Amino acid sequence: QGGHYEYVEATATQITGKFVLISPTSTAFGVLTAKLTTSAALPLGFDIGVFQNLISQGEFGWVAKKGRNLYVLCTGTITAGNSSCVGFGSAQSGILKSAPAVGNTLHGVWITTSISGGTQTTTATLQWPRSVVHP
Repeated sequence: QGGHYEYVEATATQITGKFVLISPTSTAFGVLTAKLTTSAALPLGFDIGVFQNLISQGEFGWVAKKGRNLYVLCTGTITAGNSSCVGFGSAQSGILKSAPAVGNTLHGVWITTSISGGTQTTTATLQWPRSVVHP
């Protein structure tokens, strides 16, 4: 599926479809939107990925950074093909929504299966090039 994965250690239990920040030392941290918009909160060199299965705190596993038909966790209503305004809300750490908070839009994420309603897993394409998160 043209995928690119990184082997990481989880700092907390993560569920399928949850986005995480990946440190230069391959540690996966939960996405806190404050870390995406505040330069002092995030050291340089972090990347973004998404878990494709449940992983418990302290365990090692693979995080998808690129590919097709990947699982992503979403909330609300998101239409397939929506790529211009998908990102993180101010309260949903690592969960996509259709109207992201200011500064939290994720370019390079294409939803491939529409969803409507509460928080659920859908499929998406993650595409390069995407820049590494820099403050």
